[in-house]
Amino acid sequence: MFNFINLIVGVPLGWGMWFLYTLTNNYAVALLLFTFIMRFAMMPVTLRQQKTSAKMAMFRPMQDELQKKYANNKQKYNEELQKLWKKENFNPASGCLPMMLTMFLLIGMIDIIYKPLTHILRIPSDVLASITEIAAEMGVITAAGQNMTRAPQLAILRDVYENAGYYQSSIDAEIIERMHAFMPQMNLFGIDLTAFPQMSVFSLLWLIPILSGLTSVLMTILTVRNTPAQPGAGSMKMMMYAMPVMSFFFTFQFPAGVGIYWIYSNTAGFVQQMVMNKLFNPKEMAEKAKQEMEERREKERLERIEAKKQAKAKGEDSDAGLSKKEAASRKLAQARKRDAEKYGDVYEDGNESD
Repeated sequence: MFNFINLIVGVPLGWGMWFLYTLTNNYAVALLLFTFIMRFAMMPVTLRQQKTSAKMAMFRPMQDELQKKYANNKQKYNEELQKLWKKENFNPASGCLPMMLTMFLLIGMIDIIYKPLTHILRIPSDVLASITEIAAEMGVITAAGQNMTRAPQLAILRDVYENAGYYQSSIDAEIIERMHAFMPQMNLFGIDLTAFPQMSVFSLLWLIPILSGLTSVLMTILTVRNTPAQPGAGSMKMMMYAMPVMSFFFTFQFPAGVGIYWIYSNTAGFVQQMVMNKLFNPKEMAEKAKQEMEERREKERLERIEAKKQAKAKGEDSDAGLSKKEAASRKLAQARKRDAEKYGDVYEDGNESD
């Protein structure tokens, strides 16, 4: 399943990353541009998520009312909740789309960062197989069928840069030269993007998890500040503030290049959120949606009152010409019919002719 996702997500994203790399001839800059482009390409989806969040804040009180009203009838509660969502043209599942897209994007970017020989340098698969075989023989990576190195292509890239002579007899010199020229670009301000940060060893690589956590904190603060207040918001905030901690530990599990992408993504997300909050502030959207709903409900209430008045007037007109006894009898029959409908009884009109 994971390989299938890599195929359908990593390959197209890899072509985009390759295109930006050919334009900039700088891996870190290409990664930065790619991250910002993808972030802002997702703005319509993110805006939809903000609208969903605003509507959820508006629906929460009504949902709580339904839950209290039908506390002992879960089926009825679900039916009424579905009616409410349908009436207001609201789909709570639509807010999950941005999260899913973000996860797919992350999986694709991990594949790109783990496989620069495939996605960036575009080394043919048969040549890559030969390089991999030589690296396995030298013990740079473990042989197939055993516990594979966490990032084989990154390990190979580093070894070709340090020990090019071992590969020259079997691999075309042009391929080795391209790999040799590419490796220095995997170094950003003295940080080796092919290396894995180690929690047990403090080094310059620790900057990646730290910056990842800090940028995630900034994103969380901005999101919480502009999230409409609603019941249960306390637990939601705790979960959101737990994300930066997860982000910190998350980046220890991957090469520094993935951490750099995470930092870029958080930074791009922060800028995107600032822009969107200026254009479509979630709190303002929630207040506007709430006002529109109240106006609509008031209009419906007045229409029901008017309909009752018209029905009453029509009933009074139909009583014209009847004696007082006949009019009283009709009113009594109507009252009995209403009671029967209310309590689910069968109403029989004794005045019906055979």
